[in-house]
Amino acid sequence: MRTLFRHILSGLVAALGATSCSLDIPYENQLSDPSAITTVTSARELLASAYDRLPNPEFDLSVLGDDFSTTSLISRNSDLGNLYKWQTQPLTDLALTLWQGYYESIAIANAVLERTPAIVPQNDSEQAQLNAVNAEAKALKAYCYFDLLRLFAPDIAEGGNRDGVILKEEFELGFLPRSSIDACITHIRTLLTEAVAVENTPETVYWISQQGVRCLLAEVELYAGEYEKAAQWARLVLETAGGYDVFAETNYLRLWSGDAGPESLFSRHTTATFYLDLRYDTEKGDFLEVADDLAASYTEDDLRGNETVYPKEFPGETVGETITMRCLGKYNRMNWEATEITCIHKLRIATACFALAEACCLQGNHDAEARQAINEYLTRRKAPTLDESLSGDDLLRAILAEKQKEFAGEGERWFDLKHYRNNILSAWNQGNSDKRIDASDYRWTLPIPQEEYFYNENISQNEGWPKIEN
Repeated sequence: MRTLFRHILSGLVAALGATSCSLDIPYENQLSDPSAITTVTSARELLASAYDRLPNPEFDLSVLGDDFSTTSLISRNSDLGNLYKWQTQPLTDLALTLWQGYYESIAIANAVLERTPAIVPQNDSEQAQLNAVNAEAKALKAYCYFDLLRLFAPDIAEGGNRDGVILKEEFELGFLPRSSIDACITHIRTLLTEAVAVENTPETVYWISQQGVRCLLAEVELYAGEYEKAAQWARLVLETAGGYDVFAETNYLRLWSGDAGPESLFSRHTTATFYLDLRYDTEKGDFLEVADDLAASYTEDDLRGNETVYPKEFPGETVGETITMRCLGKYNRMNWEATEITCIHKLRIATACFALAEACCLQGNHDAEARQAINEYLTRRKAPTLDESLSGDDLLRAILAEKQKEFAGEGERWFDLKHYRNNILSAWNQGNSDKRIDASDYRWTLPIPQEEYFYNENISQNEGWPKIEN
């Protein structure tokens, strides 16, 4: 069975080698023979394929959140319309795609970590490069586990002893049970703590840097309720990035012009189409548009609104009629304007800024720092600052509203809705009944795919989802 698993994963990497290289490193079939990983370069090549397997759930999660509203064209795409309505089949299909992608990335990262101890660096430079490869492999695994946990486990507020995800820590095939949410967080924290100890400032944002690891630690500690630790890591990101001036207009605009720029901490390189599923055709427009309330929340000068809402005119139903559609900007605007999308932003410095503001607010006695952090950021985005009288839950709601404006169409809102749906964002469930689902609905947690539990009798299924027996 172990030999079979080696050949399966080897075939995966061989298939990747048939595609264009997203990191300017050739993917090679190197997993079937452990002795093939003998140099830092070959280890980096193998790690590149782990990066390449990362899923891109940004569009699907935005559809499930409240960034979009439907247009009259949605009836022509039943799959997308059903996902928007949280129907079980598209959620099941999405779960399989994400589960496979994240665990494929983890498996390859495990292969890297198992083989690098045999590499003998020839000089200090190679030793530093090897340290960076190992640190990135651990950080990439932590990134995958964290997303898997938030997608496939109940929210941590529902009990840290509940089933989390499978911690697959060896390259070998194993039939493992799900670890608890608390155990998963502990393991993710360990991986990131080991990774952040390595000084790593790669020349490209397509590798996870030490700075990116700090940002991940801020997010993980915020999720885990360790608010002071989250704030400490987030502050460090902002301090080492040069302060709030990193949010300058030129840096923000670079994110949506086919570049990464200083605001990006970790981006996945791509040569494939992205967000094109949002479009019906060039004559009619998109299946979904930016939601009314969200679009109206941007002031005229707000840089975020100018990049998020992309008004386009299309012919109406009657002769001579013209309609204006609030198309999503960002990646979608780049598609409309035929701008090549080369990178998908996974971590941005804005992530750390909001982690700091949330963590300070949730500590209960740091509202002033939370307001200062968010207002420094808003000033650079040319947006109105928050009122100094805001505090407590009202302040947190305001911070989350600004966070949605920053990350609209990028999938972040779904994670906030799941995490805060029973308290701060509970009003979200009071809306259009064919779109909103109740805070207690089982569909907030994605199903464990049948492909996993069919061969692994030790894994449990999430509440509400069937476990089909064959």
